[in-house]
Amino acid sequence: MEKRSFLAIILIFLILIFWNWLMVSRAPKEPVPGREPEIRTEEREKRRERTEVLGRAGKTLMPETLDLTSVLDTIETPLMRVILTSKGASIKSIQLKKYKDQEKRDVELIPEGQKAFTDMLIMNGTSVDLKDNVFQILKRDKNYIVYGLNIEKRLLKKEYTFNDTSYMADLSLKVEDVEKYKILVNSGLNATERDVAEELRYFAGVASTGENPEPLFKNVNSLDTTEFISPGNINWVGIKNKYFLAAIIPQKIETIEYSIKRFGKERIGGGAGCMCAMAPPTPKDPSSMRIGISLTTRARDEFCFKIYTGPLDYDKMKKMGTGLENACYFGFKWIRPISRFVLKIFLGLHKFIPNFGLVIIVFSLLMTVVFYPFTKTQHKSMMDMQRIQPKIQALRQKYKKDPQRLNKETMEIYKKHKVNPVGGCLPMIFQMPVFFALYAILQTTIAMRGATFVPHWIDDLSYRDPYYILPLLMGGMMFLQTKLQGTANTQNQQQKMMMYFMPIFMTVIFLRFPAGIVLYWCVYNMFSNIQSYLIRKKYAQIGS
Repeated sequence: MEKRSFLAIILIFLILIFWNWLMVSRAPKEPVPGREPEIRTEEREKRRERTEVLGRAGKTLMPETLDLTSVLDTIETPLMRVILTSKGASIKSIQLKKYKDQEKRDVELIPEGQKAFTDMLIMNGTSVDLKDNVFQILKRDKNYIVYGLNIEKRLLKKEYTFNDTSYMADLSLKVEDVEKYKILVNSGLNATERDVAEELRYFAGVASTGENPEPLFKNVNSLDTTEFISPGNINWVGIKNKYFLAAIIPQKIETIEYSIKRFGKERIGGGAGCMCAMAPPTPKDPSSMRIGISLTTRARDEFCFKIYTGPLDYDKMKKMGTGLENACYFGFKWIRPISRFVLKIFLGLHKFIPNFGLVIIVFSLLMTVVFYPFTKTQHKSMMDMQRIQPKIQALRQKYKKDPQRLNKETMEIYKKHKVNPVGGCLPMIFQMPVFFALYAILQTTIAMRGATFVPHWIDDLSYRDPYYILPLLMGGMMFLQTKLQGTANTQNQQQKMMMYFMPIFMTVIFLRFPAGIVLYWCVYNMFSNIQSYLIRKKYAQIGS
């Protein structure tokens, strides 16, 4: 491979490393939480029968010092298991049945000891936080529960309605004479993946406002314990980890402001170290990764919301029509359209090819065909450059003390022989956006989570190759490509050393990349080597 091509590869992956460090923040490793104990059948039945109506005396319930009088209730749908508590009429646990953690248990979104979807009222200029008040159950059905609380001579009703076919639920709060209502999710989200230090880089608060479809992302390191507050027309606000999202979507009510903050000050470090052999360090304070959000609204008597607690599934979320699909991570702004297009190709191929590893191989072949004109131009340019090298060397000797004359004469030779000195870099330039798009898709797309290529070897294409076989194969393909292109016989010893060093350098860089992206690059290089051999053989025959 020509020196310019090697420099192009180095530049691409240095940008990639810096991009990874810049675009995603890190967060600390936290143990996977335990599960709430099962609620006994008879106890659940008693709760379902409870239909107490609160008295008319209207006395504010003070926060409990101990959680002795609160009760738990479980709502199950085919998609999720939700455990609610009467303390704060909030959610203590959300378990997703279709997704498993590393212990093969249902993924738990809410960290142990935390509660989500708590309430704060603003009445007579005073904020009243209800997260520790014990509500009573007024009504209970299969997917429906109503909590009630007497507060300052008002009856407050909080209703949850869950759905058998969606991760979207309805939440409403009915209360009279309230100036503002704030709904909060200060629980944060759990880490759900095996490489927790890597996963927590994607923890963020995210919000969509006004007419702009692109949401604001606030990664962990960009947040402080002081709330980030933004007023205006808010479409939705949420917190996300690598694969899952908890979001609040207001329904036909006036939105005033949203806030995002985290609960620990310790900065999460690691730089670009996660790209190589070392994982980023995790902070000692586990609260440093916990992000909280709130949404402040105004309405007459009833505040209505949709709440989403589920996977970051772009296609399914887009069909909801809420804009939540924009919370999915697709890389830089200019890369996102390419990422979405590539994802559409992947999902389309997956309808006919059940194994995503085979989908990646087919996609690699397609890209080899698509980039064939640029590959052909690259090899023609490189062979033309080799043929005029003796003349270039002669010029360097003749005008070694006159750089300006040397440049002028060199350009004349390029023009005379119709040689494009940058033609060898074209495939790398056009490959870069596709590579970035693939990196984003394979790193964070829920469809790739746990996607198996070869059982007992690559059980998850979004995770690195546990035996490092693919990175070594990829390095071998790069070395073979160098040999096929015939530039390893160069008399320039520094250039020759660089050519042999590059496959080693790239192999080290790729060790911690998702297995899917390494599989793509390895297979693409294999097809490119075959293509290169045929192109150079044909071109050599024409040239002779």
